[in-house]
This record gives sequence, C-alpha cells and structure tokens, in this order.
Amino acid sequence: MDDDTLVKRLRRFYVLEAYQVDLYKSQLTSLEDPHIQHVFERFMVREQEHMDYLEQQLKEMGTGVGIAGPPFKLAGMVTGKALDLLSLKDRYKLGIAVEQKAIQMYHEFIETARNDPRLSDLSKYLAYFMVDEETHQFWFKEHLSRLEDTRA
Repeated sequence: MDDDTLVKRLRRFYVLEAYQVDLYKSQLTSLEDPHIQHVFERFMVREQEHMDYLEQQLKEMGTGVGIAGPPFKLAGMVTGKALDLLSLKDRYKLGIAVEQKAIQMYHEFIETARNDPRLSDLSKYLAYFMVDEETHQFWFKEHLSRLEDTRA
C-alpha cells in the first residue's frame, strides 16, 4: 500500500472514531440509567484511544488528520442530540450500525495489509480496535435483545 493510500485510510478511520466519540458523548446527559451512562463513557474512552493512536500514526507519517475530522465530530454530536428524541431501542440500533461500519472498515484494511510486512504493527493495533468495536456491537445487540424481550 502506498503512503497516500495509507494516509487516506487512516484519516477515514480517524473520522469514524471521532464520530463515535461525539455520538456517545452527546447522549450521556439524556441517559437515565447510570449503568448505561457508564457503558457509553467507557465506549467513549476506547474510541478516544483509537483516535489518539490514529492521530499519532498520521503525525509520524508527516501529516495530520486533515480538515475532515471537525465536521464529522460535529455530525456525531448532532446525531447524538437528535437521538434524545428517540427511544433507547433506536439508539442501540444506531450503535449497532455504526460499530458494524467500523468493524467492516478495520477488517478490510487488515485483509488488504495482511501480506505487507511494513504494516504488520499497524494491522495488529487495528485488529485490537476491531475487537473493541465488536465488543461494543455485541453489547448493543445484547441490550437491544433484552429490551425487545421485556416489551414482547
């Protein structure tokens, strides 16, 4: 993978992670259950760690996150605030979809970079991030299932 392609892909990861951080952060004040608040806070911390790592990788490549980051952070905040009007069930469904997109992006990168020894360390970290995203998605699916079971 050439450096320009790598930078573009890392920036896309960064944008998605920034969106997730602000999506979860913007919902905190409207979540009534302290347990769910703690979960969203934890998800935020993990996504912020992903962002920090990606930003560091881009800096080491002699570039930055670019101008795409702030608009997508704003989009995450706006989406999160709009969710204040929706049910917890709908919030979980959006969480599942966003986490699925992250899983897909990380998986595609890891598969593409599999035979590039120069990217082995990066691929390892992104695989860790993918596990975090899978864990978040599992949590959303599990809790959505519980909501549906109690309302059936």
